[in-house]
Amino acid sequence: MKHGVAARGAVGVVTALALCACGGSGGDEPKGAGSGGTASAETSATPSERIRHVEAPKRFSTDRAVALPESAGEGNVAIAGVQHPLPIALDKGVVYIARPDGLEIVSGYVPSDPILITPEREPLARLDDLGPFVGGNTARRPLVTEHGGKTLVLAALVGRVPGAGTTKGHDALELMAADAAQGTKAWSVEIPLAEGHYSVEEGQSEVVGRSGRVVVVMGHGQLFGVDLDSRRKVWSAPGDFQEGAVVAGGTVVGLRLDEDGTDRRVVGLDPATGEERWSEPGVAAERLSAAGPKTVVASGYVIDEGDGALLLDAASGKEVRRFPGDSATGGTCRYDGASTTVCTDADQVAAFDAATGRERWALPDEAGTRTAPEVTLVREGLVYGTTAENGPVVVDAATGEDVETRPGIAPYVSDGYVGIALAEEDNAVTAYRTAG
Repeated sequence: MKHGVAARGAVGVVTALALCACGGSGGDEPKGAGSGGTASAETSATPSERIRHVEAPKRFSTDRAVALPESAGEGNVAIAGVQHPLPIALDKGVVYIARPDGLEIVSGYVPSDPILITPEREPLARLDDLGPFVGGNTARRPLVTEHGGKTLVLAALVGRVPGAGTTKGHDALELMAADAAQGTKAWSVEIPLAEGHYSVEEGQSEVVGRSGRVVVVMGHGQLFGVDLDSRRKVWSAPGDFQEGAVVAGGTVVGLRLDEDGTDRRVVGLDPATGEERWSEPGVAAERLSAAGPKTVVASGYVIDEGDGALLLDAASGKEVRRFPGDSATGGTCRYDGASTTVCTDADQVAAFDAATGRERWALPDEAGTRTAPEVTLVREGLVYGTTAENGPVVVDAATGEDVETRPGIAPYVSDGYVGIALAEEDNAVTAYRTAG
């Protein structure tokens, strides 16, 4: 059975077609690819439609914007803007949108009809049931990864396995793998879930990351390892975890909940076996962020000191640096892909050496001449954001200096082909081509 990929006169949806155009009907409803659909298209590209890649774009074109499906912002975008991270991954201009009931694929380069990859089981939640309020969308950003000579897009969701006879039904985590070149579901792995901790949101699921051939996934606060070769669960970590575990330094670092759900201890797990490598008792952590390829930042209540944060070596759990409670490390920290960790908290932004934690710059500055941007993305040595007075801006992650004051947009996601931001007129999640 074939499902046409409609791309109104330009680039196709799937990655294999990203450098060529394809024809189609241009309808608005997603095509259900399920587990066996295939994508087809005619290669009739013109040179003007060849997509452009800029490794670290500083400018984006706003004259050929592509509005993405409502699923891109559903439950995460309010009048005030993006309230929760968008469940979006990009690869060569193709947009992969995780949903609580599937994975949607659409071109970010030209208007196109989405492809919807669906789970094997009845999903615990559906996008259409979220309602008009922000919050409640349990979908998290997919993971794009290479394996076995293919580009795979991995997304996780929770479904319901019905009971039969005297056997009770139960929830199950499904890890779905889409073949990026075909725009189809390649395979899936089902993992039964135990009853979740009372503090864990129903339907919570995410692909945490990858180490070697093992992909780490989470569902209802439970951590698992899945082998990409055998496509089987190879371990499950004891205990319940807060959402937001990371893979760094060849280690799975997570926040494990105490039995009463009040305190969270930072622990490091072996990604191959799930066995505990270390535990940090010195902080009751509220938030965990990857600070770099080998370090993590855990913020919360530092024992005997009060509010603060610790920079930890991910492989050993050893403390690298301690930050005070008024530091920006108490908020969200992101690695720039080069050598800098950029942290934001309230109205302050600060950058640190990813390996040592030494501060490099901070905004607002002491002279009061520069304001802190609202950071939307940290990538390839650049910090993207907006200021209330001057709009979008691009800042050098290592120095804190402005490198572009008219970038066109402040992207929340970018892959060098397109950037994803909100349209000014209606806050719709929109894709914009890189311009330089």
